[in-house]
Amino acid sequence: MHDTEAPVLTRNAPDTAVPPFQRSAETVVPTPAPQPQAAPTIETRAAVNGEIRALATTFDLGSDWANGLIDRGATEGEARAAALETLRTRAPRAPIITASVGATGLHDDPMQFRSLAGEAVYAVRANPRHQLSEPARAFASMTTLDLARECCRRAGISTAGMVPAETITRALSTSDFPAIFADTANRTLRASYETAPAVLKRLARQSTAKDFRAKTALQAADMAKLEKVSERGEYKYSAFVEGKESYKIGTYGTIISLSRPMLINDDIGAFTGLSGKLGLASAEFEAQFLVDLLIANGGVGPTMDDGKPVFHASHGNLAEGGGPLSTNTLSAARLAMRRQTGPNGRPVAVTPKFLLVPPELETTGETVLASVQPTRTEDVNPFGGKLELLVEPRLTDTGRWYVAADPVTAEGLEYSYLQGAEGPQTQSREGFEVDGVEVKVRLDFGAAFLDSKGWYMNEGQ
Repeated sequence: MHDTEAPVLTRNAPDTAVPPFQRSAETVVPTPAPQPQAAPTIETRAAVNGEIRALATTFDLGSDWANGLIDRGATEGEARAAALETLRTRAPRAPIITASVGATGLHDDPMQFRSLAGEAVYAVRANPRHQLSEPARAFASMTTLDLARECCRRAGISTAGMVPAETITRALSTSDFPAIFADTANRTLRASYETAPAVLKRLARQSTAKDFRAKTALQAADMAKLEKVSERGEYKYSAFVEGKESYKIGTYGTIISLSRPMLINDDIGAFTGLSGKLGLASAEFEAQFLVDLLIANGGVGPTMDDGKPVFHASHGNLAEGGGPLSTNTLSAARLAMRRQTGPNGRPVAVTPKFLLVPPELETTGETVLASVQPTRTEDVNPFGGKLELLVEPRLTDTGRWYVAADPVTAEGLEYSYLQGAEGPQTQSREGFEVDGVEVKVRLDFGAAFLDSKGWYMNEGQ
């Protein structure tokens, strides 16, 4: 039976010569090797201390481990034995993470791993108020370097002995590492995008575009007309006509980068901050897009298929001569909308729901719409509680105001996203032009007025 030698830690040390042996007939007596002249103690101690610190750096043992050995004057051999024992007994960080992930069935699912790690980075670096899901808690305490090591481990890349910068660089070549930060960017962007005010969206109908070709809408020609069924039981068909108004969606976007120095410095805050600003910018783009439609052609809206702008006397939705916002002018607006007719010439009785004003008319609007408890019949406010006031700060004409119907009940302004891509979308890749992670933000969006009946405009004074 042979004894097994204990492993010996080496750090690229040169081979040590084996002392020669002198044999005799009775015994084998080792001949002492020539002893080199001892160096001064202070030089020997400095060399040993340097070797101890090198061991701590190479095997990621920490400065406390090195300082403890140096303080007690450990020899180089004792330091190597202590390092071996520490490596043998300590629990590596990667297996702990693997166990946590494996416990939730995510060990072999890269998509869920990326999503949970991205959620953890988002909660820790971008939005501490976010309530972490239970599986994502396993990643909450991980630094960028920890994530890089885990991504390398999953990709079969050993990081033993790697310095942090090299670990980050190798992690960038994996598919998981860039995707984690793309997930974080997407969460930050979406949170900012969804909380941004969207006034005109409340006055518009949302739709979906299957592709980038022009889309139109069907209109009911005789939906409100019910006819007597003949004695033979025959029903007549209600007709639909294809709307003449159409529009296309377009693609808009930009690219942001998370550089290698930012990753090495663990400076993720600037990246998530920029992602949040892009979310706000996406919402701002949509809001301005809708406002630009509303105020096109000098304020009367885009030209429709009949060659006239949205707001035109022949459309019955433009106040004659204009006038200040008051009970009387609001009454005229409501009457005009009630008198609108459909494609068959029958009244459609559009019901006003919103009053849209610029900031300069906000107080006037609140006063006109205020619900009061009148003591006399002539003091009754006919619009109290009937209309909802909306203020759009992007409207620059301080006198012009609008009344709009609920977009669910009356066609008017409509906006669309590409099917399956509502709002801004993100994609990522390992940086090509720069060392790091590149995240592309894309928005497929379009809008148009499909009908003029659900809107009314007064140019004011």
